[in-house]
Parts: sequence; structure tokens; C-alpha cells
Amino acid sequence: MFTILLGTLCLSLLVSIGETAKCSAKSGDISARWQVVDSELTVEVTTNNIGNNEWSAVGFGPDMSDLNVVIFQVVDFKPSVVTGTTQGYGAPTLDASPSVTLQSLNYNSNTLVARFARPVGSLSTCQTWNFVTDGAIEDGSIGYHNAAPHSVEICADKCTRKIFS
Repeated sequence: MFTILLGTLCLSLLVSIGETAKCSAKSGDISARWQVVDSELTVEVTTNNIGNNEWSAVGFGPDMSDLNVVIFQVVDFKPSVVTGTTQGYGAPTLDASPSVTLQSLNYNSNTLVARFARPVGSLSTCQTWNFVTDGAIEDGSIGYHNAAPHSVEICADKCTRKIFS
């Protein structure tokens, strides 16, 4: 009887470990971590090796078309965050003002760290997040990215442990 109880306990522990929410992602020079608290999604994105007149982004959607995007850019050595949407595979149409709340933004030694918040909304279910690095700013506009995006299936609403203050 004890062996059966011990086996059941071990199996339950393994299942709960396997179900632990994935609340971070990393690919090459871009990484992110996130939390959902009180129906608000907070995401911190770090892009390494981002130079002047370059951009990186995270796009929310099943592939590289028809995305809601948050773009992190460095123009004239000043970092900024813009948001927009894509239709098809072209450049994004930028919003007149960002659709996210910028909580922090730091650019130092070619590393950009941005933290933003938004209502969890459509991201309350599992969805693909597309991480893009290595884009150029051409004549003041967002140009093509040089590297393929890294796509990750993310269930943001499972990340309820508070990691940001």
C-alpha cells in the first residue's frame, strides 16, 4: 500500500512539474519574460547587439502576417517603443500613439531593455508570439528584418507569479 501511495505521489509531482508555465523565451539576441496580474500582461523584452538605427520587435499572431506588433527601436542613439499592425507581410502600419503602457526603457552598450503592459485581452489564450531582431531603420522607416523570426507558442495567462514590482 505504501509503495502505491509513494508511486502516486511521485507521478503527481512529475505531472505538476511538467505543467509549469513557461514564462520566458530566448532566441539569439532577444529574450523576454512576462507575467499576468489582475488581467494585465506585463512583458520585459531584452535585445542585445542592437545598434543605432536598428529595431527589434515582438508580434502577436499565428504567423508573420496580420500581427499586432510592439517595436523597439534606436534612432539617433535614442530608444523608443512604437506599436502597430501588419496586413499581409508588409511593413507595419504604426499607431498614432502606442497601444501599450511603457513602464521602463533603457539603452546602454547596445542592449535595449523595454518593459510594457497591456490588457491581457486576446492573449488570455495560448497564442504564437514572434520575436524579430536585426531590422534596420531606413530613411526613418522600419525596414526589413535580416533574420528569420523566432516563433513560440505562449500561454501568457498561465504566468501569474509576480516577477515585476
